[in-house]
Amino acid sequence: MKFERVLNNALEREITPQEALFLFENSASPDRYLKLFQIASAVRKKEMGNFFLLDGWMGNLVSCKISPPCLYCSRAVPGHKRKISQFSSGQLAKIAETVKKTGTSMIQIGGGTNCEEAPAVMIRILQELKKHGFQVRVNVGPALEREHIQEMKKFGVDEITCSFETMNEKIFRQIKPGDSLEKRKATAHIINGLGVSLSSNIMVGVGESYQDRVEHLFYLKGLENLGQVGITWLRIHQGSPLEGKKIPPSPIEAARTIAIGRLIFRNKWLKGSSPQYLQLWIAAGANRQIHGGVSVHRKGERLIGAGGAGMNSGIEDIEICDGYVVSNMLPVTARWVIASGMDVEPSVRKALSLN
Repeated sequence: MKFERVLNNALEREITPQEALFLFENSASPDRYLKLFQIASAVRKKEMGNFFLLDGWMGNLVSCKISPPCLYCSRAVPGHKRKISQFSSGQLAKIAETVKKTGTSMIQIGGGTNCEEAPAVMIRILQELKKHGFQVRVNVGPALEREHIQEMKKFGVDEITCSFETMNEKIFRQIKPGDSLEKRKATAHIINGLGVSLSSNIMVGVGESYQDRVEHLFYLKGLENLGQVGITWLRIHQGSPLEGKKIPPSPIEAARTIAIGRLIFRNKWLKGSSPQYLQLWIAAGANRQIHGGVSVHRKGERLIGAGGAGMNSGIEDIEICDGYVVSNMLPVTARWVIASGMDVEPSVRKALSLN
């Protein structure tokens, strides 16, 4: 295979598993990955247009019951406790009204894998948010059974997330010792089989090979109702079991995976993580981000913007109720999207007076 020929062919058609592996193995140098990014961006524009979506987020709505916790999670840090956010119907209405003013159209709601509590909590919040016209994505891992997904579909859920992180069974057991890859696969197939749009994430840098990554991407490709693929990358919390044992990958490694993913998932939403690298994800062919828009959280516990140089300047924290705030990152990230040659939703432009 020749690198330029594979990329030229990718402008017109989906790449094969063999070509995807070739690109992973031959695009590590800057001259190569910049060409890869250019082709991925061209495919994105041709197949999906020029919009970049910045979704809202409401998390920590249920506690996680996976035990022992996943080694990359903050729950694995000794002494760490995560407070759960609970809202009344009146509080949810106020949150919805506040978020609506930012121009946000999609909100992801979620929390940990908690089979006892998650279904009822998610269904109640889904119903409240749909009353206000939001698109809603639910993410509680494999905590949902068929009847819960059917009920969510009845109430108009737009997408449900079930991620594997890695499909290498040995690595999965190492980094997610309390979790079940088979259960996650089964949940994803139920979502897909019921005709609900499925979102699923890949975590780069957990020890997987390029071949593992290719097989993961093409496994997801086989799910006909797949709507979004998220590319996350391993970040290690101080004091966690992974500290000193693994070296996290470069953001470029995640970006290369996004770009190769774009040449496979030509008309799907591709999401990056970590908003401080938003323009890198755009360059690589992504067209969606969750933690780069609006988030609902306890005052003083903002997640978005953490660690991003200069990002906290311009983020609006709007107090809503009982110590909770809506953090609006769109004044920063929407402008970054536009500066990168893409555009945001008209509702976001209008809210920011960018028209």
